[in-house]
Amino acid sequence: MNNTARAFPGAYARTRVATGLTALGLLVICLLIFGAQNRLTNIRSKHRAPPSMAFVPQSDKIKPYLLGFHTAYADYLWIRTTLYFGSEYLSGGQFKWLVHMVDLVTRLNPDFYPAYEFAGLMIPDVCNDPEAAKVILARGISSGVTNKWKLWFYLGMIYYRYDDDKKEAADCLERAVEQPGAPGFRLAGIAAAMFRKAGAPQEGREFLEFIYATSENPEVKRYVQGKLKAYELNE
Repeated sequence: MNNTARAFPGAYARTRVATGLTALGLLVICLLIFGAQNRLTNIRSKHRAPPSMAFVPQSDKIKPYLLGFHTAYADYLWIRTTLYFGSEYLSGGQFKWLVHMVDLVTRLNPDFYPAYEFAGLMIPDVCNDPEAAKVILARGISSGVTNKWKLWFYLGMIYYRYDDDKKEAADCLERAVEQPGAPGFRLAGIAAAMFRKAGAPQEGREFLEFIYATSENPEVKRYVQGKLKAYELNE
C-alpha cells in the first residue's frame, strides 16, 4: 500500500471497489456479446445459409441478443438486402433470400417504410410470392409508418393483378384515399379502372407511371423504369 493509500484508507477502499465493479461490468458485457454471437451462429446453422448469406439470421428471435441495437442491425440488413437484390437482378438470379430478408427487416424495425414499399412492388413480381407481400404490407399498415396510403395502394394492386379480386382491390384503394397525404383524385381514377376488364395494358402502364412518380426509393424507380421501357418496346 502506498503513502496515499495509508493517508486516505477510506478513499482507497472505495476506489478499489469501483475498479472491481467496472471490471465486472466489462466482463458481463463481453459474456453477453459472446452469447449473442453463439446464438447467431446457431440460428445461421439451422437456416443452412450459404457463406455469402451468413449474416442473415433465421428469425427476429435474435432481437434480445442485439442489446437494443436491433434497428441499427435492421439498417445494416436493409443495405445488404438492396445489394443482394441488385446482384440477383443483374445476374438473372432467383431471389431465393429476398422475402426472408425484407420480412426480417420489418420485424426488427416495424417503422421502416422503404422495406414495405419494396415488398409491395418487388416480392409479388420477382419472387412470385404475392401472399408474402400481403403479410408484410399488413404489418406496415398496422405500424407507425408514414405514407400508409401507398401501402394500401400496393395491397390493392396485388389483389387486382394477382388475385383478380377487383372488389377487394377497390376497397383497399378506398382505404388509401382516406389516409393523410393521399392523391385522392388519381387514386379514385385507378380504383374505378379496377372495376373494368382486368389486365388492360393501358391501365398497367398508368400504374407503373404512378409508382415512378410517387416513389422515393431509387431501386424501385430503376426497376419501374425498366418495366416502362418494356411497354414502349411492345407498342
